[in-house]
Amino acid sequence: MATIELVGRDRVFSSLEEYFDHVSEAVGFPKLYQHFQSDTFESDGLRLHADIYEHSPNAPTIVFMPGTAIYSLCYAEFLYALGQHGFNIVGFDPRGHGQSEGTRGDYTISELMTDASNAITYAINRFNDNVSLIGSSQGGIVSFYLAAQDKRLKSVVCQNFADLTWEESMKLTRFPRLARYAKPLLMKFGKIMPDTPVPVSMYLDLEKIKVKYFGNAKNFMMGDPLALQSITFRALHSLATTEIPKPIEEIDTPVMVFQGTADSIFPVDYTRSIFDRLKVKKRFRLFEGLDHAIMVENPDIIVRPIAEWLEEVH
Repeated sequence: MATIELVGRDRVFSSLEEYFDHVSEAVGFPKLYQHFQSDTFESDGLRLHADIYEHSPNAPTIVFMPGTAIYSLCYAEFLYALGQHGFNIVGFDPRGHGQSEGTRGDYTISELMTDASNAITYAINRFNDNVSLIGSSQGGIVSFYLAAQDKRLKSVVCQNFADLTWEESMKLTRFPRLARYAKPLLMKFGKIMPDTPVPVSMYLDLEKIKVKYFGNAKNFMMGDPLALQSITFRALHSLATTEIPKPIEEIDTPVMVFQGTADSIFPVDYTRSIFDRLKVKKRFRLFEGLDHAIMVENPDIIVRPIAEWLEEVH
């Protein structure tokens, strides 16, 4: 586990448990972290943190990957609710995120794919090989890319996905028109000064993303001691240039994708255009009026349809 000073907006915390207790008292966030066991596994020589909910040794196992800048237990309400439907849960913090080792905010999509693949191996070794992968936002993109590569998966469930080399993916940035012109500069900076940090708020409008208990994503990320405030140019370069391992039409792992119709980052027509290219068993679930933080904001609404898909494929 990484050694990270737990500095919040107003105080320093001696442990993550102390921070979660503080949040519970301050905003009413439920103490669901108590239902998860902590463990680690190795990925490229780094120790990555895992949060484990065990339903039963023979139950299907769900590996979960969080979105940009945050970590597994940010989704504790969703993960606990899904576990209650009869699944083992292995949530993990990718390198440079949360409680995992690695330079903070420095990664590539290919490295995150390696982390997810090693999390799948951990889940198989701990439980069984009846495994699906769920990812949120950036984690959804990585999960989608793994669907094109990892034959062990029974399915992937993506809260949003993308083809990062497609020009239409510029729609996903905070300033899409500017991004089209800035992409050549981004590629250059990613090579000549890859370690330079870029604030997350420069490319994602965090104030627009509603987050339960905290008001919006900016408030949460400014106060949370483990949330990333920036990622490197190397990470941004990867987010703009990484190719999916094989054509979307050739993916043969079942795929479910879901999002809210009011998602402020991923337009529905963008998601639909990729979904329509899939030739495999698939499902697209839209949730009327819900925003990008759907897995944190509305776990009670989304968990049943996701559980139904997982019960079907497993």
